[in-house]
Amino acid sequence: MLGTKTRFAAVLAASLGLTGIAAPAYAAPATLVSVGPGTLVADGAAVDVPVTFVCDSDPTRIIAVPVVEVNQRVTEGRIANGFGNAQLSCTRQNQTVTIRVIPRVIAFDPGAAVVFVVLQTCSAEFQCAAVTASEVIQLTKPAQTPPVLPPE
Repeated sequence: MLGTKTRFAAVLAASLGLTGIAAPAYAAPATLVSVGPGTLVADGAAVDVPVTFVCDSDPTRIIAVPVVEVNQRVTEGRIANGFGNAQLSCTRQNQTVTIRVIPRVIAFDPGAAVVFVVLQTCSAEFQCAAVTASEVIQLTKPAQTPPVLPPE
């Protein structure tokens, strides 16, 4: 009987020790820092949306794939909708990428739009994690640059 208790205690101590060694390190998840505002391109034929994010702290996550969907109510209650995406290397620092979103059928207008962002971070073996965000942003016309006058 004494031998069984001693062996049980030894197995328990060993398993507790191994649990401490085998526990995975905590990795902070990826974070979407900011989205927008959007800038109209070619009178609404596209919109450029800046997305700022930080990849998660897991060193095996080397690829970031932000996907942006823009939805906007335009004339006569119709909805302009489009998608865009990018693929970047993770730096573990703030990264900003401008994603061009092309509408499917109807052009975007200046004004409010709903943006849905999915940020995937993936390993080389395509083991991925994702975070999402949805918010209202403003779509604006690009800033006008003054014309360049020829020298007199």
